[in-house]
Parts: sequence; C-alpha cells; structure tokens
Amino acid sequence: MYIVILGAGTVGYRMSSWFTTAGVEVTVVEKDLIRSQRIQDDFGSVVVQGDGTDVNVLDKAGVGRADLFLATLGRDEHNLVACQIAKHKFLVNKTVALVNEPDNNEFFSTLGVDITVNVTDLIVGDIETKTAGFLVEEI
Repeated sequence: MYIVILGAGTVGYRMSSWFTTAGVEVTVVEKDLIRSQRIQDDFGSVVVQGDGTDVNVLDKAGVGRADLFLATLGRDEHNLVACQIAKHKFLVNKTVALVNEPDNNEFFSTLGVDITVNVTDLIVGDIETKTAGFLVEEI
C-alpha cells in the first residue's frame, strides 16, 4: 500500500508515524521547510517539500500511484482542492480530508471526497463524553 499525506502538522506527522510503523509506504507533502526537515529527520526521505495544491508537487510525490490520499491541513479549502486534484487528475481511489468547519462536511462529500473527518465534531464528542458524568445528579 502507498499513501500520500498532505501536511506535516500534528495530525499529518502522527499519521505518518502510525502508517510507517505499520509498514506502509508513505510520502508526506509539506510546504514548510522546518516541518519537512522534521519528517526527513524522523522518517527518512519520505517528504516532498512544496504546495500540496500544486499538480507538479503532487506528481513529484507519486500521487498517481497512491492507494490513499490524506489531506490534513488546517484550511478546508486547501484540503478540498488537494483531494479534488488527487481524485480527478491522478485517479486516486480513496481520498480522506480533515474538515475543520462543520458546515463544510456535506460539501466535501458532495464533491467526491471519500472520507471526511470532522475535527469539530470529534472534539465536541470527546468533551461531551468526558464531562457527561458531571450532568448526573447524585442521590
């Protein structure tokens, strides 16, 4: 299996680590030089530095042979554009995008992103689970 991950922030870095540990071939696309270097230092030559919404950068990362494309940037519009390029230009079978603004979730799905992970819903759900006990009255 071959996965391209867009973004080497907290989520992208941890996903890179998890997939690499599982023996999956991973390439990370990261615009920021310092984050690119951190991936390089920690995982070897698995990083392509550049803008993940640039077709040439994605081509250099080997998106055309990817089984999965995962967009983990902090801006929904960048994640959506990158997934659209991966899906329609490079014919990637499965695309996954973080969705930071809950109202965009349906929009991503409508435009063909296979899997969306709504960050706000995950955070709210976690807080609700961890604080639900405070709502129970003691008898």
